This record gives sequence, C-alpha cells and structure tokens, in this order.
Amino acid sequence: MKGSNNQKIALAVIYGGDSTERDISVITAVQAMKALKGVFDLYPLMLEKGAFHFVDNADEIKSYTDGKTCKKRVYLDKDGIYEIGLLGRKNLFKPDCCLICAHGGCGENGGLQGYLDVIGLPYTSAEVKASATGMDKALSKVVFSSLGLNVTEYVVVSGFEKDDISVVENKISYPVIVKPVSQGSSVGIAVANDTNELSEALKVALAFDERAICERALTDFTELNCAVMTKDGKALPSELEQPLSWQQFLSFEEKYLSSGGKLSGGGRIYPANVDERVREEVRLAAVKAYEGMGAKGIVRIDFLLDNTDGKVYINEANTVPGSLATYLFEADGMDYADVVKYVVDDALLRAEHRKTARFGSNVLDVYGKSSANACKMHGKIL
Repeated sequence: MKGSNNQKIALAVIYGGDSTERDISVITAVQAMKALKGVFDLYPLMLEKGAFHFVDNADEIKSYTDGKTCKKRVYLDKDGIYEIGLLGRKNLFKPDCCLICAHGGCGENGGLQGYLDVIGLPYTSAEVKASATGMDKALSKVVFSSLGLNVTEYVVVSGFEKDDISVVENKISYPVIVKPVSQGSSVGIAVANDTNELSEALKVALAFDERAICERALTDFTELNCAVMTKDGKALPSELEQPLSWQQFLSFEEKYLSSGGKLSGGGRIYPANVDERVREEVRLAAVKAYEGMGAKGIVRIDFLLDNTDGKVYINEANTVPGSLATYLFEADGMDYADVVKYVVDDALLRAEHRKTARFGSNVLDVYGKSSANACKMHGKIL
C-alpha cells in the first residue's frame, strides 16, 4: 500500500457543500489541514453550488470571511483533480484517498459518497447506505430498534396538518422535542411543552426539512457521546464524553460558537463522569450501532442516560462528526493524525478489496450467440 515506505499518501480534503452546516464543515476542514500538514500530501477541495473549487490559503479561516478569497473551479474524476483552460485539461493532483469533512446535505447523506464510488476514489467516511441511514433520524430509529437498542417514543410528521398535533399528543406525553429529520448541528430543534409550542416547533422544523420527528423529551438526563472507528479491521469505541448544557438540548451556539468548534474546557467532561456499567453499556451499544449500520470511518454516536431509572437510549449517529470526533480518542493515546491515519488505511484496504472482488462473466458472449440464433426461423432472418 502507498505510504508503507515513508511515501506520503495524497489526501483530498473535501468540505463545504450547501447544507446549513457549511460553515461548520469549513471549520472541520481547516482543523484537519492544520493537524495533517506534513503527514499527508493535502489538496483542499471545496464543494459549492454543486461544483468543486480550490481556495487560496484554504487552511485559514479568514480566507472564508474577508470576501476577497480567490476560488478556482476544478473538477474531479477517476484520474484526479484537474482544471480546464485554453489548452484543455490540466491535471493538478491525484489523490489516493478523500478525507470527507462535509457535514450535512450531500456531503453526509451518501450523495458525495456515491459519486466517489462511481469514479473509484477511496474515502474515509461511512459508505452510501450507512451515510443515508445516519442522516435520516427516522430511518436510523428503525435500524437501532431492530438491533435491540433503546430509542425514545417518536412520531414522524410529513407536512404540517392540524391532525398531526393530535397524533403526536396521543402517542407521546409532553415535553416533546421536535427535530428536522435530516438536519444536524441542532438546527431547527425545539422543545415543546404544550399544544401551541408543538405547533410552532413543527413549523420551524418543517421549514428546514420535508419531515419532522417528534420524540419524548427526557427531563432529567445525561448526554453521552461515543465515537467508533475502524482500526486494524475492528470497530474501536472511544472513551465517553459528557457534554454540559444549560438548555434541555445542546444548542448550535453551544456546540460551535462558544468554543471554536470543539467542545472543551467547561463545555464537557472527558472522560464522562459515569459508572462502569453505563460506560460499558454505551460503548457496546455504539459498536453494535456502528456495525449494524454497516458504517466505516469515524462515526460519533450520541446517547441519553435517563437519570431517573438509569436506562440508556441511543439518540443519533453522526457519520461525518464535527472535528471528525478525533478528540474522543485522546484517552487511547491517539492524536488527530493518528486517528486519521487509521481511517485512511482502512479506506485504502476497502478499495483494494473492491478491486480484487470481481465477478467474471461470459453472459454477453453467450447471449450474443443465442440472440443471433433466436433471430432466425426456418433459415430466414426475421
């Protein structure tokens, strides 16, 4: 494999996109480029309005805020990244692998992953089916339940009608937490304590998505996060973190605006302050969800511990988590570059397996001969 003889692996860092999490994606990519400089040969590749772009000084936040950034339209196919000029195609960079830092939208729902599969480029995130499952909160609930994991009661609402309110109220007691089905970073989320608040929360959630999911909101709980990655062919769960919030759920502002994109200091307890029973239950459940989804790369899985009865609920899976959740493996003695090296190695191994797992077939030859014969009757061509 490339990189085994001190030869640097060429890594395209893909970020941006047109989801509500675009700015968070930029932060994740800048962190990655700074942490991985000198470890890999890097090429930043920003997604914007359905096209790829190269950004000057891409590893600086100010390049995205001063309004004077120089962007160059580039293209990506099986032969690498290139631009088109007066003399035609000019090759720029041939990546061995793509580090996906695009949160939400096509960067996380399987769209980008499907394109990379088509052109045959390895990538570090979950593949198409697992990405789609993780992005869809309703679908992931079904998958988690089928794996025997605990999920809170929920109702999915498609389009807002007055009858939806009574359906939710008949199944779930207040308080109810309302979320867009396919958004992340706490965008469009609200907690409702009565009919009027539920109506308003549904309107907000459905402004961000075609469907909303209403769940029973725990009132006395501890939030716990556990990341899982593939290391040396096995699913490895991280140590747990315990985010601290003054609200009923961790808001967008708390996640990103108060601590520069990474929960730290007063924003979290790491390792989480829970007993060994809870720690092991969460870690085992995280691996079960990761493997059950068929996930790859680094996935951060969020849990809720009900403090009233000690029951652990799985909340959601983030297949392209903020900061790539590398910091959750610090207790295992791994830094950012160590974690990325493992997931890149795994992506390259999966790509090699796909190359060798081919199915030979002579169907076309046989069909061609039989078709020629089938077109004749009594010696005449029909």
